[in-house]
Formats: sequence, structure tokens, C-alpha cells
Amino acid sequence: MAHFLVEFRLQGYAKEYAKWARTRTFREARKLGVTRLRQTRFVPHITLFGSAEAHNLPNVVREVERVCQKYTRVPFRLGVKRGEFQKEDANWLYLDVDPSPELEQFRYELAQGLVGLERTIQDTCKPHDRNSQYKFHCSIGKYNPRNNAEFEKLSDYAETKCTLEAFRQQRASAVGKLLNIIREYIFRAKEEDDPAISQYLLRVTVLGRRSRIQSEYDLVLGKMLYRREALSRYWWRKTIEKFKELRSPPRVEHLSISTKSVYFISDTHFDHENIIRYCHRPFSNVTEMNREIEKQWNSAVGDNDVVYFLGDWSFGRRSRPATYWAQRLKGNIVAIRGSHDKINFETSRVLHVSGYSFLLIHNPRDKKIEWIKWHGWIIHGHVHHMAPLVDGEKKRINVSVEAINYRPVSLEYLLSLNLDSIKRLRTIDSQPERW
Repeated sequence: MAHFLVEFRLQGYAKEYAKWARTRTFREARKLGVTRLRQTRFVPHITLFGSAEAHNLPNVVREVERVCQKYTRVPFRLGVKRGEFQKEDANWLYLDVDPSPELEQFRYELAQGLVGLERTIQDTCKPHDRNSQYKFHCSIGKYNPRNNAEFEKLSDYAETKCTLEAFRQQRASAVGKLLNIIREYIFRAKEEDDPAISQYLLRVTVLGRRSRIQSEYDLVLGKMLYRREALSRYWWRKTIEKFKELRSPPRVEHLSISTKSVYFISDTHFDHENIIRYCHRPFSNVTEMNREIEKQWNSAVGDNDVVYFLGDWSFGRRSRPATYWAQRLKGNIVAIRGSHDKINFETSRVLHVSGYSFLLIHNPRDKKIEWIKWHGWIIHGHVHHMAPLVDGEKKRINVSVEAINYRPVSLEYLLSLNLDSIKRLRTIDSQPERW
């Protein structure tokens, strides 16, 4: 029988605040003579399910992964108003968590999936785990007071002296305080403090016996990390880098030039010999492929035209870099980073033209699309021959070279199709299927 618990751990500013509040309440507890329990190392966390017992822990991990794969944006706020340390259990102090609807739905779906795995989990989990209403909180201390009056004093102290405002004031440097005074009294611009700490759920952790990490699902990377990876600084840096990338808004551009002068293309994969076989490209060797794509590009595009290249210039150990190919191709090239590009191009861009909004991105399943809540059309690459040129149901336009005859496609042509009337257009040589 395996013991397990599912939680997520606070990071950054919220983690610092929780540790600070715990230290202050412990210090006050000593003054009041209140005995504290649970002296183990403090890891600020919010429990999502359990603890419980299971016959098959790998099945638990797989179920957590299955549910997590559906989610990317799972925000919440760490409440800081008076009354945050509520006393449903008289021996606990905890920070109140204000969950988003996404977090509530995620937690309930996770709980239902785990309870349905086996009868043992259903019998050993907490009663509140099975309910749709769930109290999210971050415990900061358990105490054993001699009487209720002692604990009331400790709770009042926590509610009034351990607020986020107090934490911010203590952290603020003398220079920072001076800048705030100048901003408020000289420039009459008072900085508004957020009354709560806004956070995103980054990883969901499965713990085994003795609170040992078994695995963590990284919602940002979309990857299950097993113990060694979950504890790795390398993978945490990857998580933070991807998180920052997702949060950065794409550059917005309102086209002021003729649509005849704007082109799109993606996934040339210059020098990649195996791509001919993988994607059924009609070339006998890589040299022929390189020459034909270069020829088609330069015959379609003028020197002053704009070409949006949506990722994956070349591939292979002996492949030449994007800069080499860009010098051989006509047009003013705006490059979006692809899966195999090593240069740090921008990851997305938004175009507004002729009443349409287009998000330019390499992978149509990129999580960035979820983060910016995109509702317009997406122009992308990445999928090669596996998706049609125009998918009206998903509002996607695939400009991988296989769908456009290895020749940049103009924005004028795309707009001439009357996109909103198309259900599906397989390739540039096909007839569109209309709604």
C-alpha cells in the first residue's frame, strides 16, 4: 500500500511571504507560551488531494498527468485581508487562498479522477476531497495551546501583524521608501498596492511516504518530471524561462503596406535530408530541395516585400544557420522562432489588417496562445503536411512549405479566399470546401 499526497508549492514572492508569516507567528507563540507542533522543515504549499492510500502509485502519477495535460493557465491569489487566518481547526494558522474558477475546476477534476482509480483511494482520502466545494489554504503552523484565550491572542496577532502590507513595508529598502514618497508627494502619483499576491500554478507535485517527491507535472513545459528532474535547478530555470516567455505579450503590428507585398512561409528545413522522407517532399536529394525552395522564394518575393518566416530554417549537425539562408533570399524577413531555431527570434506577433487579426506563431498548439486568450485567426507552421492550408473550424492557416507548394504565399491571396466562408482548404492547389 502506498501513501500519497498531491499538492502545489508556492514560489517566489508568495513563498517568501508565507515563510515570513510563519517565523513571526512562531516568535509570538513563544512569547504567549503556546506550544507549536510539527517542527519539520517548512515547505509552503497548498494541498490539492489527500493524503490517501493506493495500491498502485504509478497509476496515480499517470492520472495526475492526464488531468494536468488539459491545463495551462491556472491562476490564484493569496489573500491578505484581515481574517485570512481563519480558524475552522482551532489549532491551525493558515493563509487564505482565493482560487480562480480554473483552479477550482482543476482540483475537482483531479479529485474525481483519483477517487475513480480504485476503491482504496476512495476509502482513505479526506471527506472534503470528494466535494466540489473545497477550502484552499496554505498552512503556516499548528499549535497546542493550553486554553482558547492564548490561541485567540495568537490568531489576532497573525491577522493584524502578519499582513502582506506589513511584509512589503519590512522588505522595502530606504531608497525604495524615498522613491515612493517622491512619487506620491511631489508627482502626486500614488502607487496602488495589489491587495493580494497573484500567482499561477506552475507544477503539481505527487508526494509519497515521508513527503518524498515522486514526480511533478510542469504545466508550463507540458512535461512530467520525475524526482531527479523535479529537484533539478536546470529544469526549474527552463520552467521560469518558459513562464516569462508565455507572459510576454506579442508585438502588435497594423499593416500599412499593400497586402500584395506581404508573404508567409514556414518550415523550409534547409539541409535536412530526412525531411524529404518524413514529409514526402518531391525531391531526390537535399541539394535539389534547397535549390528549389530558394528558387521558388526568390521568384515570388521582391526585394522590398515583407516575408514573415514562421520558424524552422534548417536542421541537422551540418546544416547552415538561418543567417546564411536569409542572405540568399529576397525580401525583408521577419523571423518567428521555430522548434529547431537556435537564434533568439521573437516567438509571436499579431497583425491587424482588413478587419482581420492574425496571430503569427510557429506551433499552433503553443501554450502562449492560451495565455493571451486568442480568438482571431492563427497563421502557423510546424505541422508540415499533417494539417490543411486553411482550417476554418479551428481558424488556422498552415503555411508550412508542403501546403503552399514550397513557395511563399501572399497575404493578398489569403484574403481573397474569403476566409470566414472556408471550412477546409487542403493545399494551395485544392478547391476550398465552404460552409
